[in-house]
Order: sequence, then C-alpha cells, then structure tokens
Amino acid sequence: MIVPGGGLSPDVKWKERGKKFFLPAKVMSRKFRGKFLYYLKQAKLDLNGSQEYLAELSQFDSLLNTLYHKDWYVYCKRPFKTTLSVLEYLGRYTHRVAMSNHRIIDYADGIVSFKWRDYKDGSQEKVMKLPALEFMRRFLLHALPPQFTKIRHYGFLGSAVKANKLRLCSKLLNFLRPEKIVLSTLELIKKLIGIDITVCPSCGHTLSKRALPLTLP
Repeated sequence: MIVPGGGLSPDVKWKERGKKFFLPAKVMSRKFRGKFLYYLKQAKLDLNGSQEYLAELSQFDSLLNTLYHKDWYVYCKRPFKTTLSVLEYLGRYTHRVAMSNHRIIDYADGIVSFKWRDYKDGSQEKVMKLPALEFMRRFLLHALPPQFTKIRHYGFLGSAVKANKLRLCSKLLNFLRPEKIVLSTLELIKKLIGIDITVCPSCGHTLSKRALPLTLP
C-alpha cells in the first residue's frame, strides 16, 4: 500500500501530512486484526474446506479467541530513497511473475532445479530441487483467484475522478505534470530488451519496417 503525503481537503485545498509519520505500526496491526476477525465472525467461513469444520459454535469461538490473543504484524515504514525507488520496488511484485526464467537452472527426470536466496543465511544464493508437480503447485500459489484485483486506487487516484483531481492537485501545488510519452512498437521493444530489431545482427544493415519478419500490431 502506498499512501500519498497529502490530499484534497473538503474546501478543495491541498493539505500536507504532518511531521509525524502516517500511523503507528502497532495501532495498524491491532486495527487490521479487529476488522479481519469481525468480518470472519460475520461470515463464519469454512477455513478447512469442509462443511463440518467449525460447524459447532464452540469450535468457532475457540478459534476466534486464539486469534484475538495473538499479535498480528503489519509492516510499515517510511519511503526509502526516492519516489522512483518506491515504484520500482513495488513494480517487482505487481508487474512480474513469481519467478523469472533465469532462476530456473534445469529440468530433468521430473525434477526442477532453480536458484533461491536464503536471507536467513547471509543472503546466500542456493539451489533447490523439487518434483515438477510440487514446483507447479508453489508457483501457482502466486496466481490470483478469479475477480481478485491486484492493484486498487482510492481518493484522488480513483479511476472515476483521477483525471480531474490530479489536474486540480497539480494546480494547487503549482506543479507542471509531464506529458505522457507514447512509444511506437519498435521503440517499446528496444526499451524493454535493449535490442533494435530493425538492425540485422549479422551484417548490421538496417531493415525497413516492411521487411521485418514479424507483424506489428
């Protein structure tokens, strides 16, 4: 979650955040615990995938009491470095798959070998081997369930009001927003993979767009 450092007040003025940080992490964790368990109590979800599990009220109440007495943790810290650093950090989780191809070393005899980093052991890079089905199971744990939205926007960033309110925020802050840069297909490919596909890798001759061996959208 990213929380902006200010917002629009009811009288349509920009209001900066105070000098103190957004919220104490302990308060956030208790609030989250309370909200989560409140709605769990309302839903009485079947946590074990069985219709019989927690059917008895005593079992359900016992579970809730246990959860209420546990400490819940919410990770909360100030932004580090620059705004761009924050966006790049979150981008690794919001716009990438669970594992990049270069981490997969080998697949043989039904066993997948891949690299992983053990942060408990001085961030050493190690190799793990798993049966293919177990590897697929773990990988698919990162696939979102149906109708689950990965990224949501609220406040002045909400889809219905973003265009007008961002323009208003820029005006109140006396900030000129940069124009959106639209890249062509060829420019986008070069930016993403660092290769100019209009140049022949063998002779260095520049091909015309019509001669390219692919259909551009």
